[in-house]
Amino acid sequence: MRETILELPPAGPFSPRPESIGWINLRSNENPFGGPYRRYPDDEDEVLVRRYVEALDAVEPPGPAGSWAWTGDTVLITRGAVDALDLVLRAFFEPGADRVAVTPPTFGFFHRLAAVHGIARHAVPLGGDRWDRLDVERLVAAPVRGVLLCDPNNPTSTRLHEGDLLELLARFPGLVIVDETYVELDRRPSHRHLVARHPNLIVLRSMSKGFGLAGLRLGAVLADPAVIAAIRRVRPPFPVPGPVAERAASELADHAALRARVDALVAERDLLAEKLARCPNVRRVFADAGFVTVEAEDPAAMAAALRRGRIDALADPGGWRGRIRVSVGLPHENAHLIAVLQENRQGKGLT
Repeated sequence: MRETILELPPAGPFSPRPESIGWINLRSNENPFGGPYRRYPDDEDEVLVRRYVEALDAVEPPGPAGSWAWTGDTVLITRGAVDALDLVLRAFFEPGADRVAVTPPTFGFFHRLAAVHGIARHAVPLGGDRWDRLDVERLVAAPVRGVLLCDPNNPTSTRLHEGDLLELLARFPGLVIVDETYVELDRRPSHRHLVARHPNLIVLRSMSKGFGLAGLRLGAVLADPAVIAAIRRVRPPFPVPGPVAERAASELADHAALRARVDALVAERDLLAEKLARCPNVRRVFADAGFVTVEAEDPAAMAAALRRGRIDALADPGGWRGRIRVSVGLPHENAHLIAVLQENRQGKGLT
């Protein structure tokens, strides 16, 4: 934790509900004559945390026996995974002094948020034919306070080599922060199950992708109790609006619907990847996340074909030149994408 943060008192509940404790609340400066949302929301929504943990257990592959029992001490609900990362950087990295390692190609917001906080980046590129290998030796030797990883990785749509991450956790003395925004869409267990053995691991999650709740803008930090306590010191009060928390708790309680959303996206992603691999001008396809990344023979021609077909995809994602990141759309949208690329043959659109 940053030394200046240590000077702050531990964060506590800001607005206890009077009806739950039998007190009259005259400390929060609310308007008692307001409507149904006149009260601030609970600062720590135990119901939402419990529903979220139950939802994770329902849709993800199980962790090892005896793994962590997740509670409000180890789970912090945030306004998306980016907000979770912002809080971690704010709590643990000293502006103008600390450095963090990043592993390009990786999530562009790692660079953006680190720059906002005045934290220098130390690049240690991914290796391997699928950009899934960590250079553990360089990361351990790097003059950094932490390592930022994305798994499944954006923009490569590949999973990190599990043995590399385990070695890094065992050898690296600082924080290892893993963004798992797309992890529900892969068959490997979440790294959250490693936190009990590796208190330097911080896992960031999102409810936007696999769970299909992007409009609610919710995520979470899953970490050791000491990490969660430190983040609470820097988090503004009342982070989740009451109506959002209520809606999210309802959505998360329907495990069958969540599982169906995840399965539908995975099935459509795999079908799209299979069809993309057979398109002209496609060299390779990667599809371990909630999107498909295409390595093209002629990226400029593919990008031009997509524009002509009125398809908005991301070329050179994260500065990773020669690739195009394609979100998974509805079946008819994906069919249109394939039709556009099938027309993009030598002599019929390739320039």
